[in-house]
Amino acid sequence: VTNYSQQDLFLSHYIRTVRRALTHHLKNALPRPGLLSILRKLKSTPDQEVRILLLGLDNGGKTTLLKQLASEDISHITPTQGFNIKSVQSQGFKLNVWDIGGQRKIRPYWRNYFENTDVLIYVIDSADRKRFEETGQELAELLDEEKLSGVPVLIFANKQDLLTAAPASEIAEGLNLHTIRDRMWQIQSCSALTGEGIQEGMNWVCKSVNSKKK
Repeated sequence: VTNYSQQDLFLSHYIRTVRRALTHHLKNALPRPGLLSILRKLKSTPDQEVRILLLGLDNGGKTTLLKQLASEDISHITPTQGFNIKSVQSQGFKLNVWDIGGQRKIRPYWRNYFENTDVLIYVIDSADRKRFEETGQELAELLDEEKLSGVPVLIFANKQDLLTAAPASEIAEGLNLHTIRDRMWQIQSCSALTGEGIQEGMNWVCKSVNSKKK
């Protein structure tokens, strides 16, 4: 016959109580099967892909801007003879940015890249006033393209780090952007060299894509 003291009985009762409490806690702490499946689904859901066309005259700063977006070295930039593609993650989107060369001989080939474009980004050298008329003409022709009909357009007024740069408001007025009625548009001051203004522009891009989804 085993004799238990009052202290032994108390200790045994205490251990059982603690064990029950721990079991209950662990049971409730573990994710339920339904929650686990939801978490797996969220984790496996890929970011929505967005096709962005990056256009503008040569020497406007498109490639520098693209490299800034991709957090790449911008110390050595050469003119784009064909095209560059970069994928950038932003706000739940995978932004596939197509940077097409802007030399006059390449521009006729821009239309080969219009298909399935979600957003058009047009880059302007704000300091090259002599080419404002030329860049305005190219933009107007792009906005008339059937395959780009209704596609939101972001105009980056680039090179704002230069003292000779025209402000975005002046460029908007010169290009008659206020007459655009068939799509969402935005003009954003930026400097591809310093990175200033680029994120604000890309935030607008993501917002415009979300608006189109609704």
